[in-house]
Amino acid sequence: MHKLQVAVCDCCKEYRERFVTYLIEHKSEEMEVQSFSAPQNFLETVSQAEIDVAVLGRGFEETALEIRGRCSYLLLKDSMPDQVAEQEFMVSGETPREKEVFRFQPMESILHEIQVVSGGGRSLKVGREAVQGRVQLIGVCSCICHEMQMPFSLVLATELAKREKVLYVNMMRYSGLSEILGSEGRYDLGDIILRLRAGTLGMDTFLQSVYEVEGMSYILPCSNPQDLLDLTMEEYGIFLQFVEEQTDFEVVILDIGEGMGNLSELLQQCGGIYCITKGGFFYECQENSFFAYLASATSQELCQRVKRIDLPFSARYIRGGGFVLRQLIWSEFGDYVRSCLVGEINESNR
Repeated sequence: MHKLQVAVCDCCKEYRERFVTYLIEHKSEEMEVQSFSAPQNFLETVSQAEIDVAVLGRGFEETALEIRGRCSYLLLKDSMPDQVAEQEFMVSGETPREKEVFRFQPMESILHEIQVVSGGGRSLKVGREAVQGRVQLIGVCSCICHEMQMPFSLVLATELAKREKVLYVNMMRYSGLSEILGSEGRYDLGDIILRLRAGTLGMDTFLQSVYEVEGMSYILPCSNPQDLLDLTMEEYGIFLQFVEEQTDFEVVILDIGEGMGNLSELLQQCGGIYCITKGGFFYECQENSFFAYLASATSQELCQRVKRIDLPFSARYIRGGGFVLRQLIWSEFGDYVRSCLVGEINESNR
């Protein structure tokens, strides 16, 4: 597989090394990274070797004019630009080859911009032959609307992402995921659904809706919950087929919220199913009603495939202000979730 050739150019040694280290730790299988501290060395390399994307920081402001037309590039700015690359991308329908981005935003956000200007890099297997059932589908739901369902799913996604390429899809009406993860993405699952209905979903749109954090990729939930409620099984099937044929994701986690009209059909498509519960008579009654519904709507076999996870935790003490996901991963809650998944994560590794 041809790796994306990325050049990180910045006269600030600390920033340059931190950026290069981040890319190597997170994308070494998909990217080859070179670093440059002086424009002359960079220009010599561009003239002799292929560079797909150049990230131009301090000391390289004038270099952009000299490489225009040779490769795509991001120009790191100390102040917030008027718009990000994805905004131009969605308006024009074409992949931008050059863009200004904010220097001090999270590294995963800049990585997203690199994927935008490169057209997704070489890791997205556009046009590859479809492999039926290649993607493992995992569904997470809660018949009692447990407040820790989404935290459980996020920890599950980050654990699986240590071994496989994971796409987390939040299918909740009011999840707050964007604020929780500190993401400022402009496009979400609603944009994908709208293009599915119009028959115009392509890699361009898909790339704008996929972000990355703690090793996992995710799509922000619909800003308009009606888009999610109107999602049909046919549209869902087209989306999953797109992921199988056009990307190299190995696991898709569906975090399914309350009110999904096709819940039983969604769960039938999942190879692994987790139902988040809580101890107590009141919750047991709700759980019994849920499994009676599944048995009547589908089969007893589906009920037997559902893994019940009892989470004796509350979201009350989760603190905001950034790094919420890391709080979850390294907290007592994260340890508890990992203990519930012992053996299952290894079994899922194909």
